[in-house]
Amino acid sequence: MNQSSILDRLSALDTNTVSDALDFLGLKGATYGLRPLWDCPKIVGRASTVKLGRKTDAAPTAHLLTPVIDAVTTDDRILVISGGTDGVSCWGDIIANASKVRGIRGTIIDGMSRDIDGSRDVSYPLYGRGVTMISARNRLVQVDTGTPLQMRGVTVHQDDYVIADRCGTVFVPAKSIEEILEYGERIDRRQTLMVQAVRAGHPVSEVMHDTQFEAIREGTSSPTAAASAPSFKGNPKKASPEDQELVALFADLDTPAVSDALDKLGISGQAFGIMPLANYNKITVGPAFTVRYVPASDPPGSVGDFIDDVAVGDVVVIDNGGRTDCTVWGDIMTQYAGLRGIAGSVIDGVCRDVNRAINDDYPLFTAGRWMRTGKDRVQVGGVNESIGIGKVRVEPRDIVVADANGVVVVPRDRVREVAEVARKVEKSEAGIREMIAGGATIAEAREQLGYHTLQRKG
Repeated sequence: MNQSSILDRLSALDTNTVSDALDFLGLKGATYGLRPLWDCPKIVGRASTVKLGRKTDAAPTAHLLTPVIDAVTTDDRILVISGGTDGVSCWGDIIANASKVRGIRGTIIDGMSRDIDGSRDVSYPLYGRGVTMISARNRLVQVDTGTPLQMRGVTVHQDDYVIADRCGTVFVPAKSIEEILEYGERIDRRQTLMVQAVRAGHPVSEVMHDTQFEAIREGTSSPTAAASAPSFKGNPKKASPEDQELVALFADLDTPAVSDALDKLGISGQAFGIMPLANYNKITVGPAFTVRYVPASDPPGSVGDFIDDVAVGDVVVIDNGGRTDCTVWGDIMTQYAGLRGIAGSVIDGVCRDVNRAINDDYPLFTAGRWMRTGKDRVQVGGVNESIGIGKVRVEPRDIVVADANGVVVVPRDRVREVAEVARKVEKSEAGIREMIAGGATIAEAREQLGYHTLQRKG
């Protein structure tokens, strides 16, 4: 098979599917923490490996990476760089421009970048651990090229295959590429049928049953055919009148106002480290449907059947113990949750298939994103019981408020009290904004409207 054909086939997949294919074959390749450093496109290509290390002498050297960039002669290359140091850059705008001119497809750094706007301005895809402003000059040097290196626990060889997208980065051993592609394409076809079945109205417990996944290994067609499914009738589980009343109390209130109210009342409810998948404009409010995940048993148990029991307007709140090594939410769950009118999902853990959630505008709030499945790694340990999310205790039917700032959880028996205080906070802050727009100093406005006592317990 020629290289162009291989890269075209790999480009038709995403990191989630390739990660699943690696799982089926018992191979390592999925990495956690190497994410897009700007909103860059998916990249697919072959690895040109570069190993960096700390500079230990004062001798002048060529700027790191420049010899490797100058040596590239084909248009299928992705630079794969190891040995980066937290807080120190090993990439910048000049080498991004040089790489773009040489036809390099992108760069994956187990390290940091600076001048990120420079890479974005020339549409040069860049993935790594994060950004910094500190130069690598006199701190890092190029140690080796074209040799095996470690990228977040994965061994990458020169000419291995690379695929990176919004969920992260996966490396595919060159010797296994055809087998990985075959499994990946089989998984992709099966996932398409599963999504169609969900859209058509099949219960997700049936669609995501283990037998459906095992059929991927066997290469058989799906027994759950979307064409034979009933048309989707909507979610039969409706919000109760009390739930609707409590949710309505938070109309037009955002998480900062609710957080201030929680502080004033001495209630711990701010979920630490749980952040929105996108910069949502709307506020998500709903009763918590709690789910607790545990490590998988032998044989493994269910990973997603609970969603058939979630009512319209509920927020699914999942405690996966903050695990970032496997996900508990993907595109089929997103599709099904949206069809059933579920308000959103909050996960103390990671999600995947983020393009689906972003494109569908389905609210997801998580501790991160990664592409590796939780199947056979975790299973549902319990539903509608007390759980912990971002250092906050969540009881079933507590009220969840989530927006671009993060997530807060309001104990159900304190909802009316919290909402009343939050409205007072919001009214006072609106008054301050009005006064300073009219010419008052911020000190005058805060003093007159008692800003300094808004969050104080009492």
